[in-house]
Amino acid sequence: MKLSNRYIPLVILFLSCTITDRTDAQDSSRDKLVVETLIRLKRFDVSANDKLRGSVVRHMETHKNTSRYVELAKLFSMKQAIPELLAIATAKPTENIGVDALQSALSIGGLAVLEQALNKGNTQQAVALLQAASQSTDRNTAAFLLNYYKTAPSNRQILTATALAITRTINGQRFLLKEAEAGRLPAEITFAVGNALYNSADKEIRTRAKLAIKLPATADSKPLPPINVLITQSGNPESGLKLFFNKGTCSKCHKVNGEGKEVGPSLSEIGSKLSPDALYTSILDPSAGVSHNYETYSLITIDGNIITGIKINDTDAEITLRTAEGIDKTTMKSDIDELIKTGVSLMPADLQRLLSVQELVDIVAYLTTLSKK
Repeated sequence: MKLSNRYIPLVILFLSCTITDRTDAQDSSRDKLVVETLIRLKRFDVSANDKLRGSVVRHMETHKNTSRYVELAKLFSMKQAIPELLAIATAKPTENIGVDALQSALSIGGLAVLEQALNKGNTQQAVALLQAASQSTDRNTAAFLLNYYKTAPSNRQILTATALAITRTINGQRFLLKEAEAGRLPAEITFAVGNALYNSADKEIRTRAKLAIKLPATADSKPLPPINVLITQSGNPESGLKLFFNKGTCSKCHKVNGEGKEVGPSLSEIGSKLSPDALYTSILDPSAGVSHNYETYSLITIDGNIITGIKINDTDAEITLRTAEGIDKTTMKSDIDELIKTGVSLMPADLQRLLSVQELVDIVAYLTTLSKK
């Protein structure tokens, strides 16, 4: 039976009177009842009633980090939930809950919420939020992403993530294609954009992209297929193991089960962490997604020497960088003229030149076998 509108204020008043300041199990149940009643009554504006608002907030806290929390934040337009929603989106940008969390934050605070988070957050947070935003079907979000790209973010990872977000729409693909045809596409995102446009649903975009963007060649002088083609090819894990420790030079920077050098992250369980397409991206475009602990720095001393590597120690007196050769070099801070975070991976970006297409496929086949025991 539908409740007459004339009784709704009385129900709201009754709910307010039943709410106490206690936080025991009984009041938790009462908060739940209040929230469910408000939803049935479609009374989502609780800004003028502190007690009702308190019930909603407390009930939301019992559903923290869940889709129910995201749903309630959106229903009741809880601005104070925006930081938590962004945290969920950052932690799970490629999952439904992460995408929904970002959409809820935008519905409450508008696109300014995303803009502020991108400008104030660190690289990893920005990349994650851009990944979540790329799943939006909202026209305003798509327009925002395009404008954000035009600001030319100086950070390579953020620029790549923005470009990939743009390629989620046909209009975005056409824009980047025109940029490539005009020679304006930044070299550092050519590989990522090329792969996206080669896989466009629009035949004309695919055809023009292959003329405007050339993917790097392999050791046998054959053009590198786009990643969506590579992941369909079968590889030999045993051959890939031999290539990893020899011709592929992977073990010069990575350890697997204790073997190799510890410059980059250990790959002993990489098959449990990355999908095949993510593995190909990590190998062929390593600077597109550098992990926080493996960002590369260039240190210039007062004497003019340059040391490039991963920061493994930073104290008040000195800094130690580990070079691509696995050598640890310590410099006194009093001897440093400049320290620059490069945004470029220490891993070479042209490893495919050492390998044939099949050898590359074999290495990835081997990496997929490295699972958590």
